[in-house]
Formats: sequence, structure tokens, C-alpha cells
Amino acid sequence: QLRRELDLSAREHREFALVSIAIDPFSEAVLAVGAAARTRVLESLAALLRTNTRAMDASCRLGEDRFALLLSGVGLATAHSRMEGLRRQCAKHIVVLEGRDLGFTVSMGVASFPHTSNTEDDLQGAADQALSEAKKRGGNHVALASIRFKSGSS
Repeated sequence: QLRRELDLSAREHREFALVSIAIDPFSEAVLAVGAAARTRVLESLAALLRTNTRAMDASCRLGEDRFALLLSGVGLATAHSRMEGLRRQCAKHIVVLEGRDLGFTVSMGVASFPHTSNTEDDLQGAADQALSEAKKRGGNHVALASIRFKSGSS
């Protein structure tokens, strides 16, 4: 889907965003309950991703606690705003299992085509680098990838 979006956006001269998402380290409540609690948190995040994306967007799970989200036709500023809203929803979302509030937070890195990257690998790398920055800030953050500036000749 990422390759398709790159091709489509390059042909139509439009932007889109790629977001790398990681669940922050689990709370003591999640660790105490174990695998069932981790599953409940993952299900909650998946539901929030579904309710916060449009039919033209795409989300996928990349690993144990990693997700990616493709926001079609959305620029960097709009993607940041939408992901900041999702981050706040995750932090406030009530997830209960065995009478314990499992609460969770996420960190996100947002990159966009063509502003931060114009190839598939560079775009994924930019989103992952921004995610690393969000984690360095202590988690529960949304970080933006750096915008590329073309050097002009004078």
C-alpha cells in the first residue's frame, strides 16, 4: 500500500503521511496481569486506530508493540494534529481487565511525502527516526520528521 500511495501521490502531486507508532512501556498493572492484559491493550489501540482513520487510510501491525499508519492525501501539519488527538485519546482511554485499569500511552513519529522524504525507504526511516525522538522525550509524544530543504545554486 505504501508503494501504491507513493506512485499515486507522485503522479498527482499530492502529499500523504506515514506514522510509526509504538506502545510505550506497559504499566505495572499490565505487567502484573500478563499476556491477557497486553492483548487487551493491543485490541484497544486497534479499535482507536480504526475509529480515527478514514476508509482511504491504512493501518497495520509491524511487531509486538509497533504499528504503522498511512494517511492518504494528508500533509505533515494535519497528520501531526490528527495524531496528537489520537495520542491524547490513548492516554485517556479506559482499559479494564480483572478490575484493574490497564491504561496505556503511545509514542508516534510522523513523516510525509514529499516534504520529509520522497522514497519508500527514506520515508519509513524518517518516520522511525521521529518515533525514536518521541521515545527519547519520555514517551507519550508525537514527533515530526525533519523537513528536507533543497539547496539551490546561485
